[in-house]
Amino acid sequence: MTSYANRIVCALVAVVALAACSQHDEKTAERSVSPLVGTWTRDGNTPSGSSDGGPQFTKLKFTPDGSLSASYVAGGVGTIIGSSPSVKSENDTYTTPGDAKLSIAEGTTHRDYTYRVSGSKLYLTPPGGGEAAVFTKAG
Repeated sequence: MTSYANRIVCALVAVVALAACSQHDEKTAERSVSPLVGTWTRDGNTPSGSSDGGPQFTKLKFTPDGSLSASYVAGGVGTIIGSSPSVKSENDTYTTPGDAKLSIAEGTTHRDYTYRVSGSKLYLTPPGGGEAAVFTKAG
């Protein structure tokens, strides 16, 4: 009986693992046709940071597996007036939870944006609205 119970438990674990893998594979397949996938560089000069403390992205690289490489200028109190902006890089993840919605996970912090892709341009609007940052898709 113990051997039979072990087989059932192993079979159930395998089914759960396959279901989790297929969900991930399904999301990856959905993202692979997303217009976000690729490398985007911000138009214009390097931003000087924002007063709300949020990042001002300078370059974004979205991949089908949900990974995001981001270069950005941090804002907030640490931004010194008149100093040149310091561009930082990090590896994050992203999801697209709905039509024109983008959620970027930076560690335990999530920032929600709205976006629009038109041709080779990405318009990324920060949380709370405001003016959209404009990016051009590389190659």
